Amino acid sequence: MAVSRGVGLIAAGDGGNCQRSVDLSGLNPPQREAVLRTEGPLVVLAGAGSGKTRVITHRIAYLLELGVPPERIVAVTFTNKAAGEMRERIATMVGRSTASSLVLGTFHSIGAQMIRTEPETFGLDSPRFSILDQGDVLGIVRGLLREHGHHGADDRRFDIAGVTGRLSLWKNAFFTSADLEREIVDEYDVVGASIYDAYEDRLRSLGAVDFDDLVCLIGKSLAANHEAREDWRSRFDYFLVDEYQDTNTAQLQMLVQMCGPPHNLCVVGDDDQAIYGWRGAKIENILRFTEMFEGAATVKLEYNYRSRPHILACANSVVRNNTARNDKTLIPTKKGGEPVDLVVAADGDQEAQWVGRQIRKLLVEQDISGNEIAVLYRSAMQAKAIEEQLQLHGIRYRVLGGQSVYDKKEIKDALAYLKAIVSPRDELALRRALETPPRGIGRQTIEALKRHATAKNVPLCDAVHAAGAGNGAVEGVPTRAVAALGQFSAMVRAAQARARAEGSAAAALRGVLDHIGFKDHVRREMGSDTATDHRMTGVEWLLGSVDRYEQRRKERGKPVRWSEYFGTVALDKSATEPDAEADPEESLANRGEITLATLHSAKGLEWDFVFLIGLEEGNLPHRRVAAPRISDAIAGDLEEERRLFYVGITRARERLWLTRTAMRLDRGRELPRPPSRFVEELPADSIRSYEIAQQEELSPNAIEDMAAAFLAMTRPPPEPAP
Repeated sequence: MAVSRGVGLIAAGDGGNCQRSVDLSGLNPPQREAVLRTEGPLVVLAGAGSGKTRVITHRIAYLLELGVPPERIVAVTFTNKAAGEMRERIATMVGRSTASSLVLGTFHSIGAQMIRTEPETFGLDSPRFSILDQGDVLGIVRGLLREHGHHGADDRRFDIAGVTGRLSLWKNAFFTSADLEREIVDEYDVVGASIYDAYEDRLRSLGAVDFDDLVCLIGKSLAANHEAREDWRSRFDYFLVDEYQDTNTAQLQMLVQMCGPPHNLCVVGDDDQAIYGWRGAKIENILRFTEMFEGAATVKLEYNYRSRPHILACANSVVRNNTARNDKTLIPTKKGGEPVDLVVAADGDQEAQWVGRQIRKLLVEQDISGNEIAVLYRSAMQAKAIEEQLQLHGIRYRVLGGQSVYDKKEIKDALAYLKAIVSPRDELALRRALETPPRGIGRQTIEALKRHATAKNVPLCDAVHAAGAGNGAVEGVPTRAVAALGQFSAMVRAAQARARAEGSAAAALRGVLDHIGFKDHVRREMGSDTATDHRMTGVEWLLGSVDRYEQRRKERGKPVRWSEYFGTVALDKSATEPDAEADPEESLANRGEITLATLHSAKGLEWDFVFLIGLEEGNLPHRRVAAPRISDAIAGDLEEERRLFYVGITRARERLWLTRTAMRLDRGRELPRPPSRFVEELPADSIRSYEIAQQEELSPNAIEDMAAAFLAMTRPPPEPAP
């Protein structure tokens, strides 16, 4: 093991050595082997519900017990939430101080810390670079399309997100513009290729990176710089990667460059749950791990501690029809249980009504908590009919996969003003603040300001202040815009002075939002007081977040680092602000909400009772691959659809209902729907099939009585924003 040296990424803890003996008695033999085999490359094939998180946490604790300093262990997860939960679990085993010193996070958060530590190594001039969110990227791409003559950016002929998606996939595959010729198959590819280099140039000119750069820059820079690569490799001894089947080309490259011989790299994943190929994940990374890393060992975790035998029989029977997979079988540790119900409805309305009634029975007749029930589906549009039925019954629910709070327009607008105060060189944020609310500063004014800034080699904020002075220092600014720029300039400078004097950017930001009438601006956009109040709840949450960050830094005697705060904002895409009517101390579990989720959003979660709806050709598998004859290229997509079905099945612990319809509305027409081909792959001895009998319509009085009863038990869902 290498001699310990500081990483410079995570605050040091209590010296690193674990003082407690790690108890491995609760692990089964394969789990124990995965923990104890610490040296060399190792792939742990962890089937659904096989206790992989338990293995990872015990392996880290065991390494610490062996004397490995925590700052020399890198553990990678795929979400910030998963990283936080893993750190908490490890803290209970080795102590919070030691756990806090682990280099534990997502590929992107670890990459961001590395780049801030040594920006020059990764092609940036300053550690104060901006991390652009999706909205910023969409704005840049839209502007580049206009500049390159693609006027569809204005007439909505192009879906801008479709263009940016291609740019992202190409970046993560390390394509150069010369490589793109073989990738062009449609008009979107042509458009994306035409601005590929210009997009990268624009990011560098802004001193900014996008989300993909946080990984791509690490892989490319270390591959090209031997000295830097060896330096970073010398800082770490052991690597662990969770959900390895979801890694893409750039993430694999980042690992390869950071983890040199003897490759103490343990990856944990399940090729049967590889469902993100459409966004660039490479299942080959886990299937070919033993080829990529010489001498790699394999451990299979097949004992399932989650689901009843009939559920696992269905999962095994379906997924073994895939050819691109490692051979493994889920082995149940639970006994008994009901067969899986395969239910046929006449149409979509009957399917939704039946699901609503079954959920009501679970809640009322069996006294099941709502948080133990989920309805899963392939496409988000399938949720609407289920939502209507739950509302009819007065049943509270949540929908997974919603918009991050940081992606909401009013939050981004408020953040733009915060950056104008504390990070005025952020050009994108400054432009957003100038244009929100409208104050007569249009494209002509912005272009004039940019020309001045470029000519004088000063940031855009200096051009704003110069133009606002009203002495004609900035050519080309319309007379009508000068007064608005002057007012904006004075307001920002006053806010900056207040922030310095009071030591509170949160207070300065609140003052600015009040000054510009931000709530009235939101009301004009929303059109109703109720929707405005809902939106402003999120803004209040943001103000509290800024204030809490400043207070934490003061309590620790450390200066406020806004690049750190904004970096966290850009990386945390799972954040949601508290419900306007909810008790912030009350957990989702205590509120007893039914969960509605797409199969992609449900990955990694589990419930006692699961309804998986819409098992028809065109839904699952999706219509883009559900053709009678498919090419080899589409065959891979079909296997991914089958894996998606497998993921849905394995979310259920106790009971599973699979539903389909004989007829469904499609573009206003009732069309017959053939059952999903995956239904034919289910084992007959684990399935109970039946059609839904025609049921009497509920009378209006019965509906009112039912809703009243449930409203007495649960709070109604908040009024949705328009």
